[in-house]
Amino acid sequence: MRSLKKLIIPTFITAAFVFTLCGCVDISNREFIPEITSDDGAGGGVGGNLLITDAWNEDGEETQSTSTRPETISELSFSDEQQAFIKSCLFMGDSICWGLGVSGLAENCYGTAGVAARNIDEFTFEYGGAQVEPLTAIVNSGMKNLVFIMGINDVNIEGPEEFTADYDSFLSRVEALCPDASLYVLSITPVTADSSFCYNYEIDSFNEMLKDMVTNSGSAARHYIDISVSLKNADGALMPKYATEDGVHLVKAAYYDILYSLCEGAGVK
Repeated sequence: MRSLKKLIIPTFITAAFVFTLCGCVDISNREFIPEITSDDGAGGGVGGNLLITDAWNEDGEETQSTSTRPETISELSFSDEQQAFIKSCLFMGDSICWGLGVSGLAENCYGTAGVAARNIDEFTFEYGGAQVEPLTAIVNSGMKNLVFIMGINDVNIEGPEEFTADYDSFLSRVEALCPDASLYVLSITPVTADSSFCYNYEIDSFNEMLKDMVTNSGSAARHYIDISVSLKNADGALMPKYATEDGVHLVKAAYYDILYSLCEGAGVK
């Protein structure tokens, strides 16, 4: 069995993220995270295993199956089919998405701090030794499994209606250019309870509208996947041990869980 370890790069990158604040939401008491640092040292917030707890609804019914999902998600938790599926995916999005590439778990990762559906055309990504527009990178890749992770900044910039409208418009353009592709839209990840970045109830409201937009779009190519459930504690916040010091960005263990949730949502076992 091949291991995801083969995809892990030996060194990690430190990048300064600069965000542009604009929009109608009052964020005077919020903080945008200026920097995220990843390394392979003991204190760098990278590595380790993620303990998954069961989720229950108000009626006491289990909402997450433990019969197929391992109790602990690590690089050894993925089947050959799941590893092959992950390699077949193109990931695109913001700094949360960027973490997949930094941690070495995604070979085809195009992520940059500040990217959102409302402004994605303002960014370029390196492809084939050149800087190209996002849609150009997607089309030229020829990949049929397209995964999008973005939205954490939008919670502080625009309302959920604008957010989902922008996302819908972007997905429609992708579908027009890649009619044979499957589009996987991942939920916005939570933040820790003590984070001053934004509030988790706001993130939840954005995710509800995002889910509704994707599932009611009438497009068979679109798939919404909630990657946040197993990252949360009982209070609905990001579990601190899965967060970097800023309370927003994620450690490597969380990305194993995200990829496993992606495989589950895509029906790959």
